[in-house]
Amino acid sequence: MKCKKIMVELKLENLKYQDHAIQAVVKVFDGTEKNTFDNACFEGIRSNISKLSVEQIKENITSIAAENSIDADTLKYTTENDLCIEMETGTGKTLVYIKTIFELYRHYGFTKFIILVPSVAIRQGVLGTFRSFNNQLEALYGFKPNAFEYDSKKLSKVTNFIEEQHPQVMIMTLASFNSEDKILNQAQREDLFANIPFIQAIGKTNPIILMDEPQEGMGTENSVKQITKLNPLFKIRYSATHKVVKNLLYRLTPYDSYKQGLVKKIEVLTVTEKNDEATIKIELAETQNGTGAPKAKLKAWHQSNSTNKFEFKLTAWLKEGDNLGEKTNNPSYLNYKIVRINKSLKTGKWSVTFSNGVELLEKQASGNLENIWALQLEWLIHRHFAKTQKLAPNGIKCLSLIFIDRVANYMGETPIIKNLFIEKYKAIHPEYNEGKTPTEQLIQDIQGYYFAQKSSGEYADNEGGIKEQGKIYKLILEGKEELLTIANPVQFIFSHSALGVGWDNPNVFNIATLNTAYSDIRKRQEIGRGLRICVNQDGQRIYDAMTVLDAERINQLTVIPNETYETFVRQYQEEIKAVYGNTGAGAGITHTHKGKPQDEVHFKRNPSDSIDAAFKRFWKSLAKKTDYIIAFNEESLIENSAERTNAITIPDYVIEATSHLINEITDEGKKDTFGGTESVKQKARFTPLDLVEELSENTRLSYNTLFKIIKKLNNYNELIKNPPRYIHEAAAIIRNIELDEMLRGLDYHLSGESYPFNFNDFVKNVVSNGYVDTPNKGVFDKMLIDSDVERQFSLGADRDPEIVCFIKLPTWYKIKTPIGEYEPDFGLVMKRKSLKSGNESEFYFVIETKGTNNINDKKALTESEVYKIKCAMKHFSTLGVEVHYKAPIKDYQIFRTEADKTINTVLENA
Repeated sequence: MKCKKIMVELKLENLKYQDHAIQAVVKVFDGTEKNTFDNACFEGIRSNISKLSVEQIKENITSIAAENSIDADTLKYTTENDLCIEMETGTGKTLVYIKTIFELYRHYGFTKFIILVPSVAIRQGVLGTFRSFNNQLEALYGFKPNAFEYDSKKLSKVTNFIEEQHPQVMIMTLASFNSEDKILNQAQREDLFANIPFIQAIGKTNPIILMDEPQEGMGTENSVKQITKLNPLFKIRYSATHKVVKNLLYRLTPYDSYKQGLVKKIEVLTVTEKNDEATIKIELAETQNGTGAPKAKLKAWHQSNSTNKFEFKLTAWLKEGDNLGEKTNNPSYLNYKIVRINKSLKTGKWSVTFSNGVELLEKQASGNLENIWALQLEWLIHRHFAKTQKLAPNGIKCLSLIFIDRVANYMGETPIIKNLFIEKYKAIHPEYNEGKTPTEQLIQDIQGYYFAQKSSGEYADNEGGIKEQGKIYKLILEGKEELLTIANPVQFIFSHSALGVGWDNPNVFNIATLNTAYSDIRKRQEIGRGLRICVNQDGQRIYDAMTVLDAERINQLTVIPNETYETFVRQYQEEIKAVYGNTGAGAGITHTHKGKPQDEVHFKRNPSDSIDAAFKRFWKSLAKKTDYIIAFNEESLIENSAERTNAITIPDYVIEATSHLINEITDEGKKDTFGGTESVKQKARFTPLDLVEELSENTRLSYNTLFKIIKKLNNYNELIKNPPRYIHEAAAIIRNIELDEMLRGLDYHLSGESYPFNFNDFVKNVVSNGYVDTPNKGVFDKMLIDSDVERQFSLGADRDPEIVCFIKLPTWYKIKTPIGEYEPDFGLVMKRKSLKSGNESEFYFVIETKGTNNINDKKALTESEVYKIKCAMKHFSTLGVEVHYKAPIKDYQIFRTEADKTINTVLENA
């Protein structure tokens, strides 16, 4: 006797925002004559018919957009029969377009609908939604459409779709007809419909096509061509992340969803390596192979010029010959020069080979990943048990989802992730279960997995056999209601990116991304798998009150990525900005909105002849170029380097887990609560390095000089803790000492060349606070500025009666220094009468504005800024007494004080 499966019956809700999205589509056809057998049936084919004019449809569309507060720019009106509905993941867009089908039949008698999906996963999700709500929808509307999955082996269903008077819904993937050899496109068959290809016959029905996640491949040239063959009455696109927007009728942003409590609240619990900034961590992220030589983007540690802080992020496109150290400003990579970017004929995988012999493979693991995965799983399991106990009294089952990027890491011969999970589960289970140790059977039963099928039909390797895997596949992908029952043992679901779109479950409360590279799943997809409001055992959605305390909140999703909170937020923001134009539409994981639209601004030369003449005289002095030579005191360099390197202390190498709860949303952005930090000390993993060779690569000093420095070191115990970090700090110290010695022996001389006089009107796209009006004394009527300090300086100069003219120096005016080119900020001409002679003279100044007036202010100035300023002092001294350099300057009044001193000295000595 077979046991009846226990299922949770999801309850249909009447949600206002969903109804707004439905009615937005229904109202497009306002004025359409209702379709009947008499007016919509031709040659045995029942069609969708609408005789509305282009003008009537436009009037309907613009009216709907206005009702939904969508402006003309956002609407993107077009006469094409194409509509867009934009709804955040987790807010029920599948149910929205299914109910839209019911409404369109009820209002207008439309009977032919195709739901077009990009993948099997989404198709199964749509079929599952029909199964879940069929009876409730029938009770609500009084009829039930014939919804079926397209199957090329069951063409009789397609024939019925074409002929039937009753509403038909065919659910199909793009792949089922996107090439000419597909059965629907074939013209030479015995079972054709009325001697024409089936796709042509379907086209005669003028179906309404509902496109689910159309950005997933439906916008290619071939896809557009094949969809056009279906001759749709209208295409209606449903997605949270549209790439193509036409006639956007309704928009529910992540911010709106979050603010209205329509989705779960989000906690980001990050697990990242700390104190590993100097480790040789590189990942091959992207490749490009066009008409030219192949290029690659790498993930690597970048060092900021201004703050010297590190960030692990993507490089720009790199090509053969590029030096990674130079591109990232990170000396640790200076011996990583790209010599080859190649795609293997055997494996089809890309690789990057460096000059030092290192070969980086596509998706290659880097860093101490097993330790990070272990800590991610540990926190996931802790959160899972804690939430399970909290949710149980409400009859809510807790599910956790783990994304991995290689099936072999869970089901291969050495299933690293599965073994780590079992180890952590065994260790944590007793803490939440009265000290009881879990059985092997329990550990096996709580795990579910869904991975893409191989061509052989297997889901992965041979674990459990195809039959057993098939059961799990059906449970996860099709059996959402069974999975929701507490009686079903599956609690942890392991998946590849195949579940990245098209699958979610309302009771996913925790998501971890265990990847060999930092998460390459899009953040909105990653979060979206668990955003939906949870349900209890009766299928009722359980909402939190808007005033609920965080400790009592039920709908909270914990996301555990293997990257910093800041990196996670930044990537999410970029995705939001790409869609909405700014970051303020995000679901709480956004920083304060700073984005402002850029305008086309015209910069015009001041028409004053006196300003023009004075500026030309000034430029003649300023435009002279210089070169330099350097002499070093080697003994001083060795002694100072050894002394300061011996003072290095290295922190322990740890992995840190950090929690941030997004607890308040405002129109300005997010407010989050820091939930705490836990650190786990690690043993640094490294390849033994030749200390002399690495320091030589990073400092450009000779082996002989470095041997002398190393002989004087006595803190090798710090080196052993983390060699890459030690080498990085030692190299930075030695480079700074080199710079000190360099300044002592630096000598500039005129090269005989000059910068051209090239100052014409120009146009620049710039935000409103990126420039300031300078109509009085500016060489141009507007001045580009990068900071409030520059703004105040510009305003002060423009109002000063003793100023003849001033200019923000162009970016191409660069001064050579041993540590890179330097760009000063302002050039300025003053006039002053001599009390002795009564003659009026011009005085030329170059100004470097900073957040301080003190060159020894280490908080406001970086080492490199200080060195460049000191180099510039020598450069301008070489130009002669005509040009006076003032740096750093924070306040215009301080500049005037310094300028007065200089002018008075010059006049007294005249």
